[in-house]
Amino acid sequence: MALCSGSLCKPQIALLPRSVNLKQSLSAITFSTPTKFPTTLSLSISASNILRNAPYPRFRCTADSTSSTSSVECNMPSSTKIFIKGLPLSTSEVDLAKVFSMFGEVTRVKLLIDKDSGESLGLAYIWFVDDESAQSATKEMNGKFFDGRFIYVTIAKLGSSKKFKKTRAYKF
Repeated sequence: MALCSGSLCKPQIALLPRSVNLKQSLSAITFSTPTKFPTTLSLSISASNILRNAPYPRFRCTADSTSSTSSVECNMPSSTKIFIKGLPLSTSEVDLAKVFSMFGEVTRVKLLIDKDSGESLGLAYIWFVDDESAQSATKEMNGKFFDGRFIYVTIAKLGSSKKFKKTRAYKF
């Protein structure tokens, strides 16, 4: 089924505000046909639709033709894992679990530690039971003063807690 034919269709594209989970704005597309029956694309994104090997995050959206609404909104599914940086070196996983449990049930806390020295890197991941808890923790704790330092809290990117290789300076 074709949505438009030739010059009879005038698509109107509007940018939506930035989402917490995305670094780019999304678009809403409305098609106006001469018969005055609005035709809309229904876009959906799931974690399986993410193009993982792309240099920049891109998403594949599936489209369905409907006539009930006049705009489209495409939302990225949220995550239950948050990323925290700027933590004091004295912070422990128990301290983080206590503080962040006020936003919901914490299932796991991972404090990143330097393998050579055994000291904290000031980075942590926290997993919650549900998306709403992670969103509220991000909203309430981002930019707050925590144990003597300002911390940065955000929803973690997919695959971001994987081990990374430490690069060393060349010795000449």
